[in-house]
Amino acid sequence: MNRFIIRVDENCSTVVDMASDDDLRQELADLSARIASLESKVASLQAGQAPSPENQPALPGGKAPRNQPSKVEVGLPPRSSLENRIGAQLLNRIGILAVLTGVAWFLKLAFDRDWIGPSVRIWIGLAGAAGLMAWSERFRRRGFPAFAYSLKALGTSIAYLSLWAASSVFHLVSPWLIFVAMTAVTVINAVLARRQDSEVLGLYALAGGLATPGLLSMGHSELFLFSYLVLLNVGALLLLALHPWKRLAWAALVGTAFYYITWSWNENDPSHFLPTVLFLGLFFAGFTVAPFFQKAISPIGFPIANAAATWFALMALFAARNWHFWRPWVTIALAGGCLAVAAAAHRFAALGRTHLGLAIFFITVAIPLHFQGTSLTLWWLGESLALVLVARSTSLATLRIFATAVLTLASLSLLWDWLIGTSQPQAVLANMHFVTSLTGAMVFAMVTILSLGRGGRGFASWNYLAVFSSIAFSLTLLVAVSLEIHHYWFCGAGFFRDFCGRYGQLERRTIAAGWGYSAWCMAYGAALMTVGFLRRSAFLRWQALVVLAFSIAKVFLNGVSQQSQGYRVLSFLALGVLLLTISFAYQKDWLRLRG
Repeated sequence: MNRFIIRVDENCSTVVDMASDDDLRQELADLSARIASLESKVASLQAGQAPSPENQPALPGGKAPRNQPSKVEVGLPPRSSLENRIGAQLLNRIGILAVLTGVAWFLKLAFDRDWIGPSVRIWIGLAGAAGLMAWSERFRRRGFPAFAYSLKALGTSIAYLSLWAASSVFHLVSPWLIFVAMTAVTVINAVLARRQDSEVLGLYALAGGLATPGLLSMGHSELFLFSYLVLLNVGALLLLALHPWKRLAWAALVGTAFYYITWSWNENDPSHFLPTVLFLGLFFAGFTVAPFFQKAISPIGFPIANAAATWFALMALFAARNWHFWRPWVTIALAGGCLAVAAAAHRFAALGRTHLGLAIFFITVAIPLHFQGTSLTLWWLGESLALVLVARSTSLATLRIFATAVLTLASLSLLWDWLIGTSQPQAVLANMHFVTSLTGAMVFAMVTILSLGRGGRGFASWNYLAVFSSIAFSLTLLVAVSLEIHHYWFCGAGFFRDFCGRYGQLERRTIAAGWGYSAWCMAYGAALMTVGFLRRSAFLRWQALVVLAFSIAKVFLNGVSQQSQGYRVLSFLALGVLLLTISFAYQKDWLRLRG
C-alpha cells in the first residue's frame, strides 16, 4: 500500500511525497522533538526565565530551534537629574522668553521707524500665534509635550497681545469684536485641554479668560463683568468635573476673587450693592460645590479660601460708614450658608466639618462687628455655652474645639475689660462690669459641670475643657470681687486708678483695700478647700492651695510694711487660724485622703 507525506515547504507551498515506513517514523520523531521544544519554552516563560540555547532539545539533524526568546529587563524609568531639568525645562523657558523679547524689540524697532503699518502688525501677530499653535502640535505628537505646551503658551500670549493692540492701541476694531475674538482663543485652549487631557492648557485658557476683561478695560459694567465671570467659572467647573485638575480650581478661585474684591472695594453706588451681593453669593455657591464632585480638591483649604474671599469682598463692599450696619448681618448670612452646606455634606465628613467650623467662625466674627464692651463679652459667653450644649448632645470633636476656642476668646475679653479699667466712676456691685464677670463665672461653672466625666485626651477632650473652665471660674470670681473692693475704696475706679483724689487719705485707703484683697483670697481659698474635701477632688484642693499660697505671700510681704497695727494683727491672725485648721484636717485625714 502506498503512503504519502504532505509537507509545507519554505515557500508555503504544499508538497506531496511518496513515503516509506522509515520515512513516517522519522517524521513522527521530528514532530515529537518539536513538541518537546515548545513545552520547554512554555515552562521557561511561566517560570519568568528566558530559555537558554544549551537547555533546548536539539532537533534531529543537529538543528537548534529558531526564534529563541530573549530575556527582557523591565525597570523603572530613570529619574531626571538636575542637569537634565536645567537643560530641558529652565533653558526652554528662558529661550522662549528670549525669543519673545527679541520679537518684541524687533517689532518696536519696526513700529518706531514705520516699516510696518498698524493693520499689518496685527495680522503678523495673529499669523505668528496661529503658526506657533500648529507647530506645537507637531512636537506634541513626537513625544515632546513640555516643549509643545511652551509654544502654545507663547502663541496664546501673542494672540492676546495682538488683539489687545488692535483695540486699545490702534483702535482698528470695536472692543466688542476683539472681546469675542479673545473669548474664541480661550474656548480653543479649553477644547484642546479637554481633548488632550492637559491641565496646563486648561490653565492657559483660564488665564486668558481672566485677562480678557482687564486687557479691554470692560470692567465698567457690573452686569457684563460678573456675567462673563460666571460663564468662565462654569467652563472651569465643567473641566473640573471631568479631570482632577486642582491647580485649575485654585487658579479660578484666586482670579475670580481678585476681580470681585477689587470691584467691591471701589464700588460706591448703593444701587449696585444688591446685584453685587447676589453675584458674590453665586460665586461662593459655585466654588462650594467644586470639592463635592472632584475629590482632588482640598476639602479643607479650598472651602476656607472660598469663604474668606467672599467675606473680604462683602466687607469691602460695605466699608462705607453709612453701610457698616449691614456688615454683621451679611456675615451671619454667610455663616448660614456654610451651616447649610455642612448639613448637606453628611457623606463628606471632611467637607462637613470644614463648613461647620466656618459657620461658627463667622458667627463669632459677626458679634464684634455689632457689639462692643461688656455686650461683646456676654455674647461670646452665650455662644460658647451653646456650643458646649450642642457638642454634648452630638459628641462632635469639632464643636468641642470651637467651644474651647470661643470660651478662651470670652476669657480674654474679660481680661481686657479688667485691664483697661473704667474712664468714669462705677457704682460698687451695681455696674455692668461686675454683672458681666458674674455671668462669666456662671458660664464657666456650667461648662465645668457639663464637661465632667466625659473623658477624652488632648485639646479637643472634655477633660481639657473641664480643667480650663474650672480655672477660669476661680480666676474670674477672684478678680471680679477684688475689683469691687477696689471700687469701694477708690470711688469706682479700676485697678491702678483713684477717683477719690479730692478726699485724700490715699495711704489709709490703700492699706484697707490691701487687707480686703487678702481677706477675700483667704475666704475663697478656704471655701474652695472645703468643697475639695467634700467632693474628694484633688484638682479643687490644689487650686485652693495655690490661692492660699498667694494669700500667704501677700500677707507676709505687704503686712510687714503696713503702718496700721490693727490690719497687720488681723491679717496674720486670720491667715494663721485658716492654715492651722487646714493643716489639722490633712493630719487627721478625716476624709481618708491618704489612700
